[in-house]
Amino acid sequence: MIARRTLLAAAALPLAAPALAQISASRPLRLIVPNPPGGQSDTIARLYGEAIQATSGQAVVIENRSGANGLIAMDTVAKATPDGLTTGLFSITLFTSLPAMMARMPLDVDQDVLPITSVVTSTTLCCVRADRAEQRGWTDFGAMLDWARRPGNELTNGAASSGGASHLLTATIARRSGASILVVPYRGGAPALNDLLAGNIDMAFDFMPALLPHVAAGTLKPMAVGSRARVPFLPDVPGLGEFASHGIGEIDLQSWNILAGPAGLSPELAERTVELLRRAAAHPGLEDRLRANGLLPLPPLDPAATRARILADRPRWREMVEISGARIE
Repeated sequence: MIARRTLLAAAALPLAAPALAQISASRPLRLIVPNPPGGQSDTIARLYGEAIQATSGQAVVIENRSGANGLIAMDTVAKATPDGLTTGLFSITLFTSLPAMMARMPLDVDQDVLPITSVVTSTTLCCVRADRAEQRGWTDFGAMLDWARRPGNELTNGAASSGGASHLLTATIARRSGASILVVPYRGGAPALNDLLAGNIDMAFDFMPALLPHVAAGTLKPMAVGSRARVPFLPDVPGLGEFASHGIGEIDLQSWNILAGPAGLSPELAERTVELLRRAAAHPGLEDRLRANGLLPLPPLDPAATRARILADRPRWREMVEISGARIE
């Protein structure tokens, strides 16, 4: 699935930094995202594309290439000319958990693409229908796990995909807490949410943009976020660290997004990209718009620091893959 949209600059602004001087206003940046329009990566790309345009006068083309668990988009970036004009926005899972799940990867995430910089971080949110929580006495996430520990009780969790963040996190919580939780994989978050709202499943542990409107309406009750600590835009929702007595206090699902380019990208062009992101991150209003979508901006890292963080994250993601038993042939 390929969709393309262009964010056109109203007026080109002067580019002060030497690293930015190579940008040609007649050649837009091409930003590849691995999801259809409206998905989380697409939302991030759109917000940052507008901020890049506003702060650097640079047009940005957002190109949606969905499918194959993000590998179609990554392959597009890997095969692009390393001229600094083509980058891709990818979840950390493409560099950590996906290679552990796939029997054969069509590309090498360590050799074929260059992680350039960090962009945003996010976590998941567990929601249940408010009326079901009341009926079953689920006053908080711990009470829900206690219910699922009792003989004959089982929670059903709707996951946006098999092997995705929701699947891996829920399987890990079930293993460590002793709660009986059946993961029901869907083809996307929307059908899982529809079944949650219809009462066909008990819970959904998913990324926040689609869930938050129903929380605001009172239809869904937020039970916990997938990170160890609470997040600033949901201060009343506990983090998993608050349920140490249930064996899950050390679980911390922090997903983050990476801007990556072709492996042959020069250090100078990589630094130019980091500077573009640094300027965009400081654009007034961007952080508020990100928070409204359950996202937090990250300070842009350089390529070496970005790769180091990927390597540091791999063990915990791969442990969740092992616990879940998720495999992709």
